Amino acid sequence: MKLPFPAALLACALCAPAITHANDAALTDTLKAFTQCDAGFFDSLNTHRDTWKAYAPLKQDKSSTWIAVKNRSEHEANTVPVSPPSIAGLKLLSYFDESSDLGQLGHYYYWGFIVEGGIDEVAKHLAPLMAQPATLQNLGRMYVRSELKMGDSWQLIVPKPGTAPGTKNVERVLLVEPEGKQGTQSRISCSLQGAVNAAMLVQLRPDIAPADYPTQRPDIAIDSIPVPPAVLAQLNAPLLQPKFKTLSYTYIDKNSPAGKARPVTVEYTAEGGLLKSNEIYSNTFHVERLTLADLIQAKAKMHGIGDESVTLTQQAQVSLPQNWNPGQTLSARRSLVNVPAKANGKTQETVMNCTVGQRFPAKQVFAELTGDAIQLQCDQGHYKTTRAFIEDLGIALTLDSVSDSAPSVYEYTALDVVR
Repeated sequence: MKLPFPAALLACALCAPAITHANDAALTDTLKAFTQCDAGFFDSLNTHRDTWKAYAPLKQDKSSTWIAVKNRSEHEANTVPVSPPSIAGLKLLSYFDESSDLGQLGHYYYWGFIVEGGIDEVAKHLAPLMAQPATLQNLGRMYVRSELKMGDSWQLIVPKPGTAPGTKNVERVLLVEPEGKQGTQSRISCSLQGAVNAAMLVQLRPDIAPADYPTQRPDIAIDSIPVPPAVLAQLNAPLLQPKFKTLSYTYIDKNSPAGKARPVTVEYTAEGGLLKSNEIYSNTFHVERLTLADLIQAKAKMHGIGDESVTLTQQAQVSLPQNWNPGQTLSARRSLVNVPAKANGKTQETVMNCTVGQRFPAKQVFAELTGDAIQLQCDQGHYKTTRAFIEDLGIALTLDSVSDSAPSVYEYTALDVVR
């Protein structure tokens, strides 16, 4: 029987609370599943996709549904806004899906939500959703639950922030961390870290396509990758030629916390007007480069972190000064690619502009240096440096730098030259 109009409105109003309750239950069920950091999150999204599709961009494949980002490998494309109502006291603002290959440190996958509130408030609401709330441990600046893959199972372990599982172990971690510097937002994330392989992703991350599974990348020697002739032509600069056969120096960052300044040694060999260098930061991490006067990079390779591919300058537009008169400029625009190419990798563009400053005695940089140094103020956007071009050597030494982190001031503690 068709209800009269007022009666129909009343019936609809009575239905609304039931619909709202069902939606709340669906959202809560999905967030509970998320705290397990396994495929259950994607199964729950699939079960409740009719509810979630009103609040987040979804994709579906077979029996799984996930919140879709454009590209999990790119910082600017791995986050999307979400807008569900408050879930168990948590207001979700966005969803992120990130991945990175850190070479000997392992593969890292993060997925989760940016939420309103500081970490203490967020952890208070998140813990009751967990099967074992007490496993979420307060480490001061973050809350962590850590598990280690042991055979076919996961075993709870004491969290070890700052340590990497590497390429032999795999950790699964639930994290609550600050987001931004204001203390008004937090980041809730699940993470797989270390020796993550395809079989593990099939089991835990059904949203990741087989084409994006980690693969064993060949170890490419930096010397085996030629610099394009057109780039070498741009780096032909008589004013910046090295005037030594080999050179090495050691420096420390004077702005490091007391007792924590680590010496860095850099070794150079002159080669065809360019400099081959090896920057030694620790027993497990060093960087090889080929540069012009340690100012403009032709290629580089990191060892011990990252995917150990070679970063190659594929194209360059370089404008060099004819002399060292104050006010002259040096600029370099470069297009960089990785060899071998990364999955979903894109060409990187960098721009550096340096302004020539005043001359001053090179011994102000290091007591044993002779002749003049020429000050260079260099700007690479988020990274700015003051450098001293040592005229008697044909190399630029960095005096200080400012980036997104705290400023650094360099003190040279040793220098050895073979001319």
